[in-house]
Amino acid sequence: MPAYFVDELLLIAPLHHPVGVRLFGEVVGAHKGPLSRAVAEQTRATDEITVDLTRVHYLANSALETLVALAQTLHPPQRLHILACPELEVRQRLAAHAWDQAETLRLTS
Repeated sequence: MPAYFVDELLLIAPLHHPVGVRLFGEVVGAHKGPLSRAVAEQTRATDEITVDLTRVHYLANSALETLVALAQTLHPPQRLHILACPELEVRQRLAAHAWDQAETLRLTS
């Protein structure tokens, strides 16, 4: 079973249905490593890896870039599915860098 990650700002917990991870709190640049490991671990289990950011209050651009980089390592039919609340402006931030063009990345906000 995947491990949890927790520090004073962030909790990363595994999701089982759908398969992926759920994040709670604030995701800062220092969380790129734990975030990468948690998502990469899920790529062995399914074709669609969900990253649930609906309980995240702050998402550093470097953490978003890490998720995009992870998505770009996937090969169809695998893809990364990001769930995010509109307040994080993930759709706009992806579009600003043309990251929304990645075939292996899907966003639901």
